[in-house]
Amino acid sequence: MSTPQPNSLDRRLTELEIRSEERRSDVATLEEFVRGYENRIAALETQVRLMREQMVENGDAGERTLEDDLPPHY
Repeated sequence: MSTPQPNSLDRRLTELEIRSEERRSDVATLEEFVRGYENRIAALETQVRLMREQMVENGDAGERTLEDDLPPHY
């Protein structure tokens, strides 16, 4: 007795299920990537906020010009 061959509809369904699982894996990978960047951006925002607070505390809150950043030999 031989096993019946899957019909084309069964093969197609299996193929679609495999593709669906691959896409789920891709989405999970992308979500992890985006979460990592969100965390990095949040950390950078915190650092910038802390630096601004330090500048205000040190009295460096005024506007600077390009001339302020020139080395002394110019």
